[in-house]
Amino acid sequence: MQMLNFKRPIFIMLALLFTTLTISSCSKDDNETNNEGGVHLKAKIGSKDHNFNNVRARWIEGGAYLEITGITTSGEALSITVLNNAGKRVPVGKYILDDATDFDILSTYHTMENGIQKNFSASTETVWNDAFELEITKQNNTYVEGKFSGTLVIGAGLTTLQTITVENGSFSTPIGNE
Repeated sequence: MQMLNFKRPIFIMLALLFTTLTISSCSKDDNETNNEGGVHLKAKIGSKDHNFNNVRARWIEGGAYLEITGITTSGEALSITVLNNAGKRVPVGKYILDDATDFDILSTYHTMENGIQKNFSASTETVWNDAFELEITKQNNTYVEGKFSGTLVIGAGLTTLQTITVENGSFSTPIGNE
């Protein structure tokens, strides 16, 4: 069993805070896209295909973080954040949860089920059975695209309470700044 490693709790807490602030500050009318021109964030999450229509990406800390978020018209939200611990801009490449590189990943999925909000996540160095792969295939100062997949979890203590799979994920979106 993997033990908790407290080397990076600040990253995880900051990324969750950024994600929460981003998701809670968005409304359907706020910069909503219609997926024309290739702008999209989509994935099969659990057994349901999702096409997030409010898609954003942004550089944080001069590019040391890249955050990609999307919200559906029903309020479900997905966020993917990659952090370069070396403090440099996140480049094109493949990123895997819990590998031995300078890159950390946090992915979250928020949904409502029977009136209860469920928050699934996968993050670097947790004890739960989470997994996540992100591949950035194209990127420059103002645009990013790529693909992703993984297993997100709801956990408590050392226990995985629930998992959900993310398959065939892809994104293409302009990048804003912090």
